[in-house]
Amino acid sequence: MRILADEEVISIRDKMETVLARNGIEQWRGDMLNPYLFELKIPTSLGEKKAIKTFNDLFHSMGVLSGAVQLQMSEGRDYCACYMDEDGETYIAMFNHPKAMKFNGGDEEYQFTLKAAHERQEAEAIAEEKEMLELVDGIKTGRLKSKSDDGYLVLKAEFYNAIEGGKKKIEYRDFTEYNLKRTIGLKTIRFNLGYAKDAKRMRWEVKKVVLLDSEDNECDPFNVPEGFWPITIALHLGKKIG
Repeated sequence: MRILADEEVISIRDKMETVLARNGIEQWRGDMLNPYLFELKIPTSLGEKKAIKTFNDLFHSMGVLSGAVQLQMSEGRDYCACYMDEDGETYIAMFNHPKAMKFNGGDEEYQFTLKAAHERQEAEAIAEEKEMLELVDGIKTGRLKSKSDDGYLVLKAEFYNAIEGGKKKIEYRDFTEYNLKRTIGLKTIRFNLGYAKDAKRMRWEVKKVVLLDSEDNECDPFNVPEGFWPITIALHLGKKIG
């Protein structure tokens, strides 16, 4: 692997410090995340306008972003990106060393570029969408549903007791082929407390089974609208029947 020489790392840090000083940024932290990827953090108290101006100045100075392009917060290009951290306390700029711009998919070092990371994320997203669509199609065609309208699930004591005590009226499962085969089409459900042969058990009416997306919007499993992305199965319980 072609590792950056010490003087190349020092040069990048010197350029970074020059840009930060030019923009009046005194509070910052810079780190290397891998041999070719740098990270810069500044506090959000400095304001987004100042942060994005500084980040663009940095990207342009490093040569990883065309001078004609101005990124906005939460945007990225092949070799640089900027966003607010999840804690809401820092703005983060990430950028590759200019040498990384010469790597291609056949180089070992290519895996350390933001471009490669973006391509992996895109491929994973496409694969996830394909899997989701196949599961939805499996419901529509009848391939993915319970073989009986009376099913069973094993619960931990915490959830078993909550349902038994009437405090929990919805049981959730991840949207997977395994769980679809155990939940779709149920009219009644038996809950077991753990896996012991003599486990305590109870049976409940299932009022409905719906699919939920990441924002808890629900839909009928047999009529999933276009653009709806299910991630959870929800069993709404009725009355206890045994």
